[in-house]
Amino acid sequence: MKARRLVMVLAVTLIAGGSGASRGLAHMQETYNGVCGQLSGFPGLLQRMHLFAQGNCAIKAGTTTKCDKVNAPCKISNPPSGSSGNGFCKQQSATCVCTLN
Repeated sequence: MKARRLVMVLAVTLIAGGSGASRGLAHMQETYNGVCGQLSGFPGLLQRMHLFAQGNCAIKAGTTTKCDKVNAPCKISNPPSGSSGNGFCKQQSATCVCTLN
């Protein structure tokens, strides 16, 4: 009986953990997809693993995250899923992001 209970607790924990991880990754892709600069920390690690699409907005000289020209045309290429396309540069939080039309 104890072994069965342990297996059930482990299965429920793995299912809940997998669901939470997938929701977290989806949230991060929504936040950082199309980013034009180099991210730091955990988002930077995911960016180096090519889990976020890369935008080609011009970055302001002397910074790593500020857009040179907001609303300038840009392109997202090689997204992990979805379609690539043309968009415009947008300053989002502390990063410059290419947002699709």
